[in-house]
Amino acid sequence: MLSKQDLMVLNRTGEQLKNVIRNLIREFPKSACSIAGMSNWLGINRSNSQRVLNAVNKSHDGKDVICLAPGTAGMQEFVDLCEAKQIKGVLITEARKALEAFQVTIKQYGRSHSELKRLLTEMPDKSLSDASHSDKKNSRMRHYEAMRDLIGESTDFLFCTYVLTESEKDPSFLKEFALVSKQNIQHSSSARPFFQHYTHLNVPGFRGPEIVMRDSKIGDDQFHVGIAQDYSSPELVHGYSGYSANRSCLVFNNVKNKHNPFDATFVFCNPDEIKNPLNSDTKSSSTAISIKNPTKRLVMMVFMEKKLDMCSSVNVGCYSANNSIPEGQLSVDEIWDDRFPEFPELRIVNQDSPIASGVEGYEYGYLTDFLFRCADLNKKDFVCYLMDVPYPIWSSCYRIYFEHS
Repeated sequence: MLSKQDLMVLNRTGEQLKNVIRNLIREFPKSACSIAGMSNWLGINRSNSQRVLNAVNKSHDGKDVICLAPGTAGMQEFVDLCEAKQIKGVLITEARKALEAFQVTIKQYGRSHSELKRLLTEMPDKSLSDASHSDKKNSRMRHYEAMRDLIGESTDFLFCTYVLTESEKDPSFLKEFALVSKQNIQHSSSARPFFQHYTHLNVPGFRGPEIVMRDSKIGDDQFHVGIAQDYSSPELVHGYSGYSANRSCLVFNNVKNKHNPFDATFVFCNPDEIKNPLNSDTKSSSTAISIKNPTKRLVMMVFMEKKLDMCSSVNVGCYSANNSIPEGQLSVDEIWDDRFPEFPELRIVNQDSPIASGVEGYEYGYLTDFLFRCADLNKKDFVCYLMDVPYPIWSSCYRIYFEHS
């Protein structure tokens, strides 16, 4: 039986393979991007043509890629035929390296490609045992405590929610509404100033965060970043000291008694940052939260409009927070080398279920209600995804990806 570590290696190998296949296919003429078209243009048999396309278009993770792709001989033929068509040399070199890793993986974990596929398809759905879950959580807890003590700052509960809907003003974009709430923030007297990033760089005319009240509306197709006054400590509003336009960062250096716990909740509207997969060639989009302070608990919710969700598959991962990922430009397999061996669980949530309102010790249903009121949208028009992570890794980025077909 394959271990958790084995599955991580196999997943990365499959994602690497998917990435190089996708890069090669992007160099094909449009007429060669179907099963018959690829077979005719490249001179590959239709069966392998179908397997190559399935590995790119029907896989949800690297393990799927290994199961769907042709065997080593079929992949070798595919790469050789791409080289004969004078595809860019650097892409051929990358493909051969990925193919070599694929071949080594098959020899290491199965006597043949067929046996490895059998091992992967026979794996139980839940690959982590309860004991392993507990060990990982304890390791993250120790990391949280060490960083909290080292840098003198922490957050008890980080809740973020994102709402993705088609823009009425410009259907080529998705409109993103977001809420980020940090509760029981603690800063020592020597800690950094408290800060909050937002998404746009150098927004014209931006002078600072708005004050957003319960009856405020932010759905006017303009960029908004505001402080939700009813869900933030009073000293936060008065503690705002400026912003860094190049870093897209709000700075709160004047928070009185910042060594006492305080709350901070922010609301955003991004009307023109994410391409609409229904009206463009965009194949992926994502939402993400970076862990800027040592944090005890993270809950992340994404509400995807139902008509968008119908053409999307979802994936999740934990990545380095140092890399900026352009929205709609990179898919999961294209950053396979930056993902940590941390696989948070993602679930679809019934909006009437208890977990849609809170988890033990923390309530957040009122915050999603608040965001939907501000956006003037109806929750029932959306599918909800939720990720719950105790002690998320400090200085990492938790990302939920949507691959669009």
